[in-house]
Amino acid sequence: MTMMPFSESDSPKLGSEADPIRQGFFACQPMNVLVQRLKLDGSPGPFQTFADAVELANLGKKEEAKSRLRSILGLPSLETRIQLWVWSALRELGERPDSKSGKEVLGVVVEMPMRGAYDTLAAYQDGSARYLNFSGKAIFWDQKDVAVKSLCQRLIESTIPESPRAVPRQDTLLPKSGSRVTLLTRSGMYVISEPPQSVVAAGSALMLELMQRVKAGKS
Repeated sequence: MTMMPFSESDSPKLGSEADPIRQGFFACQPMNVLVQRLKLDGSPGPFQTFADAVELANLGKKEEAKSRLRSILGLPSLETRIQLWVWSALRELGERPDSKSGKEVLGVVVEMPMRGAYDTLAAYQDGSARYLNFSGKAIFWDQKDVAVKSLCQRLIESTIPESPRAVPRQDTLLPKSGSRVTLLTRSGMYVISEPPQSVVAAGSALMLELMQRVKAGKS
């Protein structure tokens, strides 16, 4: 299981609005904020390359920074969230994806009200998933698993018919009321309020499968 790259010491309550773990589900943090949260030891890897690119950007070497970020996108088997973070940084530096690839949904985040709080479920194109229960319990799934990946893809695909009514989302604040699903794309985040039952059902199927895997000791 791949460990999340954030430091969890002194963190707000898991799943709360200020929780950096929950914020990481959206993979949209400003590049300087993300670098501050990373735990790096200088070893080569996509996050170190990302940090190097941010340093170049802060030195005013914008084109070199963008080139360094693009090099990450060429890595084999790149995690979906890393791809989203890279594109978030590229947009911050003024670069946009082409219209076709920019519309592709690479992941979704579903927020559902539950007993005065919210459950948050995230599914990504690479088959990884995240679930935060309103109680503060969590599941982080990064294992290669055909069944889980299929459920992630089903959830992502369930949002496509509703995408024409999605509107840009600029933050990761919890909803004031009702449920929402956020589409994660190379061009940014787009939110659909009160998603249809087809999306809710696909999300529930993934959530239940993750819970069953944990109970079976497979996480």
